[in-house]
Amino acid sequence: MDHDAAWKRLFGLPILVEHLLRGFVAPAAGWLDFHSLRELSASWAGPDSQQRHGDAAWRVDYRKEGPGRSLVLLLEFQSSVDKSMASRVLRYAGMAHDELTRQGALDVDGELRLLPVVVHSGARVWSAPGGATEIPVADDGELMLPLPCRYLSLDVRRLAQHHLPSRNVVSTIFKLDALESPAKVIPHMQDLSDWLSKEVGSARADIVFSTVLEWLVSMAPKRYPGSGAALAVANLQKEVRDRENSMALLAERMKQWEADWLQQGIEQGIEQGMDQGLARERELLCRQAELKFDAATAAELARRLAAVTDAKRLTEVGCWIIDCGTGAELLDKTDRE
Repeated sequence: MDHDAAWKRLFGLPILVEHLLRGFVAPAAGWLDFHSLRELSASWAGPDSQQRHGDAAWRVDYRKEGPGRSLVLLLEFQSSVDKSMASRVLRYAGMAHDELTRQGALDVDGELRLLPVVVHSGARVWSAPGGATEIPVADDGELMLPLPCRYLSLDVRRLAQHHLPSRNVVSTIFKLDALESPAKVIPHMQDLSDWLSKEVGSARADIVFSTVLEWLVSMAPKRYPGSGAALAVANLQKEVRDRENSMALLAERMKQWEADWLQQGIEQGIEQGMDQGLARERELLCRQAELKFDAATAAELARRLAAVTDAKRLTEVGCWIIDCGTGAELLDKTDRE
C-alpha cells in the first residue's frame, strides 16, 4: 500500500474524521452532529469534462441550532511540499460546488460550506502558500477561513512536537508518524488500544486498531529503513485477530526492530566514517601533488583516485609523490601500478 492509499484508508473511517474535527477544528466541533457524518465521492468533473480526483471528502450536518447547514470536508494527503496546493484546492472547491449544485445538494440557503484540509507527513516543513494553521469560528459555528488562505494546513511532524489533544486517534497517528525510533511505537499503540475500547467498544476499536496496523506497514519502511518493521507488522496482521494478542506480539517484535534498526545505524555510521576518512586522504594526496608539481597534475590525480577505496593503495600513492621527480612520472606510475 503506497503512502497516499495508507492515509486514505485511515481517513475512510468516520471516527478519524470526527477526531480530526474535534482535535484540530475544536471550536466548530461543538456545532456539528457527528451522527450525520457521511462519506462523499472525491472525484469531480471539471469544466473540460475531465475527472479530477481528490483524496477524501466527507459531509457532516450542523446541529438543530443551525437547520439546513452542513460542512463539507475535502482532505488531501501530502508526503512532499506542493507549491501549487492553493490553486489545486481552489479547483476542487469549484468542482465540488458545481457537482453538488447539479445534485441539488447545496445547503437550504444555497451555500456550500467547505473546509479543505491538507495533511502533510513529509520530513520537510510545509511551506506552500495558502495554508492556515487554525480556523476561527463565528458565534453561530460558521468557519471563517482567513484570506488569502485556502485550506487548513496540518504539518504532522511539526504538530507532533507540541501538545496534541489527548484521547484522539488522529493525535496518536501524528505522534506515531513523528517517532524517531520503532521502540517508542509500543506506548502509543497500547494507549490507543486501552482508551479506544472504553470509548467506542471492542468491535469498533478492533477495526480502528487493525487499520492503524495497516498504516504502520506502509509507514515503517520509510521511517525505519532496514528494521524489518514493515514485514513484521504485515505478518502480525495475518496472525492475530484481537488487540490483546496484537499488543503482546507487537511489543515482542518491536524489540527486534529496534535492535535491527540500531545495528543498521551503527553499520552505516562505520561505513560513512570510512568513506569520509578515505575522501580526506585522497584530498591530502592531491594537495601534496599540487605543492610538489602543479595544479594540472593534482587535478588529474584526483580524477584517477576518485574510485580508489583501498587505504593501502592510497598509502602507496603518497610514497610515489615523494619519490617521483615529475608530475608526468607520478601519473605514469599510477597507470602502470
